[in-house]
Amino acid sequence: MIEPRSFTDNPKKFGMTSSRLTPGPVMSPQQGAAELQHALSNKVREHLLDIGMDLRAFCESTEMPAGLSYERLYRSGNGTTMVGLTDIVFWSAHIPGLVDLLSETLRKVSAGDDHFR
Repeated sequence: MIEPRSFTDNPKKFGMTSSRLTPGPVMSPQQGAAELQHALSNKVREHLLDIGMDLRAFCESTEMPAGLSYERLYRSGNGTTMVGLTDIVFWSAHIPGLVDLLSETLRKVSAGDDHFR
């Protein structure tokens, strides 16, 4: 299995910044998926900051669907586990504007846009 944070020379950057994981064009679908997950993870982190919660507190106060847990969301947030469609749908229901961000990010990575931001 691919570890999304392996697409950067600084794995601690994953989900912690709005900048790309790597400069230049997206060279593979796996790299594009890592960039998309990085954008999702960063938006989740920002949302949790905005509402004054950390991930654990959010998970404890939110009804979690089958297959999602604090541990899973933590690993996908730091790029050690790939997100799935359930993760994306879950977060999209909780974070205003996330669908638009993911749509724009997906458009850019699938086009190989080297000006991805």
